[in-house]
Amino acid sequence: MSGSSRGLAFGALLLASALATMANAETGGATEPDWTVDVGVFTRVRPDHLGSDRYTFDLLPIVSAGWGDRLTASLDDGLKLTALTRGAWSFGPVVEYRQSYNDRLTRGAYRMPDAIEVGGFAKTRTALGDVELRLRKATDGYDGWSGDLSFDTGGQITPRWTVGGEARLSWADDDFSREYFGLRRRQRETLNLPTFGKNDFVSLGLELDAQRRLGQRTAFVATLSGDRIVGEAWESPLLRTRDVLTAGVGVTYRFGRAEPALGD
Repeated sequence: MSGSSRGLAFGALLLASALATMANAETGGATEPDWTVDVGVFTRVRPDHLGSDRYTFDLLPIVSAGWGDRLTASLDDGLKLTALTRGAWSFGPVVEYRQSYNDRLTRGAYRMPDAIEVGGFAKTRTALGDVELRLRKATDGYDGWSGDLSFDTGGQITPRWTVGGEARLSWADDDFSREYFGLRRRQRETLNLPTFGKNDFVSLGLELDAQRRLGQRTAFVATLSGDRIVGEAWESPLLRTRDVLTAGVGVTYRFGRAEPALGD
């Protein structure tokens, strides 16, 4: 595990611990708490770097926390606060961590660091699933803008199995694409608003997730996702393929509010 991943995991654990402490203090520990903290381990196969046709395995922590319907935090989805609700719509701030894949890069390629991204989201619930739009600004790393438009659906199909699916459109401005695929760090420009151009990074993706309950607090999780890089065909030795495939499995243990016993 990289140092940045360990740092993120430690920070998320601190946040999860703080949520648990506050929620437990609020309830006095006498009633079923309205918070959950899931921790575990996850083994994943993913490309060496974006555009690579070679793959590697890594081991990641699973850390996610939730407090009611307002606050959630996880390594893969970031820290998200629902600050305003209007009917089926909800809005609020979001903070995400973007991990850069830098294994087996071309000789002389710039190793783009991981980045913290800060922005907001708007989400609406439909009969078939949730539609969400996010827009974020990187506070370090590539220093640019990024966003996502996603549709999520799923549900419990048996007493033990829950499945979910996501279709997404992801975007990052040319501060990201030029720095990552241009093989070197870009000269920074004074720019405070997002812009759109032909050299932006755009991808379309699908993801399938599954969870099997092993007990009231333990679960097996699995994910399979594929993204296709679209848009400008950069002349870069890094872009050997436009397909980004990722798969992984893991186990989790839940603290806080437990799942109902099977058969309840």
